[in-house]
Parts: sequence; structure tokens; C-alpha cells
Amino acid sequence: MPRPGRSLPAFLLGRTLQAVPLLVGLLTLVFFLSRLLPGDAGTLFLSPTVSPEAAERLRVQFGLDRPVPVQYILWIRALLEGNLGLSFSFNAPVREILARVFPNTIILAIPALFLEMLLAVGLVAVAKRHPGSTIDRLLSRGTLVVYALPTFWLGFILVMVFSYWLGVFPSAYMWSAGSEGSSPVDLVRHLVLPSLTLAIPGAAGLARYLASTVGDVEKEEYVLAGTSMGLTHWTVFRRYILKNSMAPFISFMGTEIGGLLAGALVTETLFAWPGMGRLAVMAIFARDYPLVLGCTLLAGVVVIVGNLMADILQAILDPRVRLE
Repeated sequence: MPRPGRSLPAFLLGRTLQAVPLLVGLLTLVFFLSRLLPGDAGTLFLSPTVSPEAAERLRVQFGLDRPVPVQYILWIRALLEGNLGLSFSFNAPVREILARVFPNTIILAIPALFLEMLLAVGLVAVAKRHPGSTIDRLLSRGTLVVYALPTFWLGFILVMVFSYWLGVFPSAYMWSAGSEGSSPVDLVRHLVLPSLTLAIPGAAGLARYLASTVGDVEKEEYVLAGTSMGLTHWTVFRRYILKNSMAPFISFMGTEIGGLLAGALVTETLFAWPGMGRLAVMAIFARDYPLVLGCTLLAGVVVIVGNLMADILQAILDPRVRLE
């Protein structure tokens, strides 16, 4: 006898409650691991010629003189009050800094996500139009190679070809000098190379996953029936194969949001893009613990929300995922 299904709100509540301990564990791990790095903000900000007394006063000001467990308890207490702390390196509230740079990461990540989906679906459509052909084998092997490429190496290649050799797109920054916020065309030109750097490896991985799912769907009887009715290959692929492959594909896309944020650490640093990934790298090198934890918290929330949205779409497309 089949188990009773849960309502969609109960399903989402269960997913959210499962994410809370994961986020707490992530923050706890990052908090204590960051304290294992050599040096701290009290020593990195000062010249080597500064007296130990001055360095100690700065450490007391930042609260770094207290035991690490005490620092953790105080940080959790402040977090529950909605206070992310004061950035050591910017001397400003972490919340304000994140609110300033996070939209820039969104501007970069959303086009990269759409590019991933379009490239992945396009590659699979081409490969499945000629199954077993040379094109199919080349795409299969090529996506594996591209997926394994380091993000920074791909970014260097794109900059070298399209910026230095062809001079088509800018090599860095979000805006040209003197045009900040005034020209959407200028923003798009600066967006092309970093978004491609983020999207291409992810599209290769998505294409391999989608190709595997499509291969399973192709064996279903309704696909064979559609083919036997004389429908064209593209019609069968669009109406039957691709539509029924979307549920697991959407679930996999939820995990890709975390991959985009991880890739943003390298991509934003490489292209000097003023987003959260570049900010996190700067905070790590500066031992700016409140800013590191703020970036971690925001990234964790984004990944959880992205997976929750994927769960919602998957539960709508396939109600069987709501079964107990």
C-alpha cells in the first residue's frame, strides 16, 4: 500500500528544518578553522616596527584576546540579535558591506546560470540528434575535458583570446573608468568573459548529467510510440524526452548554485569583479573574521534557498518526491 503523500507546505517546512543544522554546522566549522590560520587582524594591520603593546591594544579592541570558544559564543549571540559584527579591514558593519557587494555577484551569477542551462540543453540536443556518431562521441569526451579544466585557466584563455588578441571585451572590472552605473552596454561588455568563465565548466557537467537522464528516458515506451507515429526527432525530443528529463535536471541545478558561488571566488578575483567572492578572498587574507563569517552565512543561505526552490519545482513537476 503506497504511503500517504505530504502537502507541499509540509514538504517545504521539512526541507527548511533539515537545512538549519547544516547552516549552523557550516558556520561553526568556518569559525574555528579561520582561527587556525597563522596571524590575526591585530598583527596583519600593523607595521613590524609597531610595539607589542600597540598590537595587543588592537587585539583587545577587536576582541581577539579572548579564548576562541568565548569569541564563538559572543558571535552567535550577536548573530541571533541580527548583528554580523564590524569588519576589521573596512571598519564598517559587515551587513552594510555585504548589502553593497552582493548585488554585483547576483548580476554575474544569474546570466551565468542561464548560460549553463542553454549550453547544456543545446549540447545534448545536438548529440542526441546524431546518437553514436562522431559528433556524439566528441561532445561526450569534450564535455568531460572542459568540466575538468581549472576555472582560472579557462578565464586566462578567454582573456588572452577575446581581450588581448581580439580586443573585443574588457579584461577586468565591472565598469569602464568614468561610466559606472551609466551604461548598460558597458556593463554587458564587462559581464561577458566572467560569466562565460563561470558558465562553461558548469554547462559541461550539466550536459553530461542531462545526457545520462535523456538516455534513460529514451528507453521509455511512450518515446518509442511517438517515434513510431512518424514524429520528427526534434518533436519527440522536445515533447517527450526533454520534458520528462526536467525534474532530475532541475534538482541538479539547485546544487549548481553552490558551484557558482564557489567559482565566483576565483572568477571575481581573476576579473577584479567587485562581488562577494572577491570580498571573501580579501577577507581571508586580511584575517577579517567577521567578514569571512558574514560571507559564509550569506553564501549558505543562498545555497539553501536555491536548493529549496529546486525542491519546489521538482515537487510540482513530480509529486512523488513529497512521499514520506
